[in-house]
Amino acid sequence: MILFHGSPSLFDRFDLSNVGEGSGVKFGFGVYLTQAEKTAVHYSQPRKQPLTPDHYLYTVEIDDLVEDNHIMSAGPVPPCIIDRTEMKLGKIVPEAKKAKGKEFRKWLGMELTGSTKPCLESEKAAAQFLDDMGVPFMVWPTAQTKPDGDKNVAVFNTDNVRILKRERIDIQNVRGKWILVNRIEVTQ
Repeated sequence: MILFHGSPSLFDRFDLSNVGEGSGVKFGFGVYLTQAEKTAVHYSQPRKQPLTPDHYLYTVEIDDLVEDNHIMSAGPVPPCIIDRTEMKLGKIVPEAKKAKGKEFRKWLGMELTGSTKPCLESEKAAAQFLDDMGVPFMVWPTAQTKPDGDKNVAVFNTDNVRILKRERIDIQNVRGKWILVNRIEVTQ
């Protein structure tokens, strides 16, 4: 599956050491990718900061999404993932936490860390647990009003992201959105 990532930094490999500094961990701990190039372009500029001098667009590849390798943020958790979680955790997942992937992920992280509310450490623990059992992705729609449209993906482990192309881009703010005005591929 081909996706995009926007960043003010040029790199050869994703690094999770700065997770939470940009968009936080609202959709899970991991690398945030999108099917919508324009969304990645927009996120190449850090929010609420002056225009940064550099912007990069990454074209990346991840494994295709199949029922047992991802959780939909607002959708029910597939029974096969619930079964694997209960077996590995040694605990029954509460019915209320099965209905929405984001609630399941938050509950799992809090169970693993003993936290009373979701935090960076609990999100990191949930991501590690899910990735270890073959569920490396959290998915949500780019536009909440179009649940069947383009998707965003949080990838819990950088080993599951392959960079195909890096481009230095020039962007311009048009009515509150950063848009692409020029691109040049960055080679090694």
